[in-house]
Amino acid sequence: MPDRSPSILLGVTGSIAAYKSLDLIRRLEGEGISVRVVATRNALPFFPVLPAEVFSGHPVETDLFNPRRPREEGGGRVSHLALLDKSDAVLVAPASADFIARMALGLADDLLSTLLLSATVPVLIAPAMEEAMYHHPASTGHRKTLLERGVVEIPPEAGPLASGKSGLGRMAPVDRILEALLPVLRTVRPPDGPLSGLSVLISTGPTREPIDAVRYIGNASSGRMGNALARAAQARGARVTLVSGPTDLPPPPGCDLHRVTTAREMQETLESLFPSHQLLIMAAAVSDYRMKDPVTGKRKKDGREWTLSLVENPDILKGLAARKRPGQFLVGFAAESSLDPSLLLEKCRHKKVDLLVANDISRADIGFSSPDNEVVLVTPSGEFRTLPRADKSAIAGQILDAVVAGGWPGHPAPFQENADGHSRP
Repeated sequence: MPDRSPSILLGVTGSIAAYKSLDLIRRLEGEGISVRVVATRNALPFFPVLPAEVFSGHPVETDLFNPRRPREEGGGRVSHLALLDKSDAVLVAPASADFIARMALGLADDLLSTLLLSATVPVLIAPAMEEAMYHHPASTGHRKTLLERGVVEIPPEAGPLASGKSGLGRMAPVDRILEALLPVLRTVRPPDGPLSGLSVLISTGPTREPIDAVRYIGNASSGRMGNALARAAQARGARVTLVSGPTDLPPPPGCDLHRVTTAREMQETLESLFPSHQLLIMAAAVSDYRMKDPVTGKRKKDGREWTLSLVENPDILKGLAARKRPGQFLVGFAAESSLDPSLLLEKCRHKKVDLLVANDISRADIGFSSPDNEVVLVTPSGEFRTLPRADKSAIAGQILDAVVAGGWPGHPAPFQENADGHSRP
């Protein structure tokens, strides 16, 4: 069991994009990652130091030698060595053209550059500069040198630049930085928790069934619940695979993402992935029907009624339950307009799931597009538990805690916590 949470050093260099690092700190702390910030002198005009110290809980470091630092944090020692002792990775975001050049040349004339010359942990950079600077042969050569040394580049994106021009050079969005960083941290310091070592498969979002080239049958699912479940599973140590219908939400960083559109695409993807996972959470809102014969192209108005002929989609969860082998656990979701206990128990047993999660879609304050949810947990043995209204992230955590407490198939008390606090297939 690790004796501390993952920790990174965030290097901030002289770029106008330095202000974005504040959001990065907040997001990293939200992922349970401790952040120590090292800023170059050129970064300080752009970087909000005091908010960064509040968000990270640590002073922003700028000096190579700091005799006022407590001994347990490197006082009386070379600062860069002390800072590296507790770091699992170094991320330089934004990384200016000047600083990338200094990294490539091995210069060490300030705290951050000296630290990087001593680092043996993974190093990532998120460049930010004008497009002409990014494509300059010198900059290209310096980045090539760093890549050959094992440094991971998180490429910039195109958009408005500080010069007023538009082009490639904006620092990568925070979500993309996290997508690159979190898998690195999980490799260096795998999270420990009740789902450690387990593979969790989660479906999320709606499906869309084409009517013609521009119209479709769909529903109001936002994917928030599924994404919250993915984050909660990651926080408990699981490796997460996410199968997502069309949503506007960015996937949780570090998930193995598979995007689908129709119910049959979701079925095929889940059937191929299910055998290699111990826990399946079917949170997607799958369309019950599809067009019998979708129209080719766009159907134009002609003044006549248009009758649609629909056929049922396959019951994905029931089909997967029939394939379940010992050691696998299935969680199903049910969006209902009323929560009749007898009907919920019947559905739980009919679907052959180990846990059914039901919510009332007739309520406007919870469900599809709401940030909150309130659900009822049902087991095949007839046990019920209500999780009162809360943020979907909190609900997701409680659902997974219920799974862990119930153990795996064959456990006699579905909501009784295991003696060792861990669930194993």
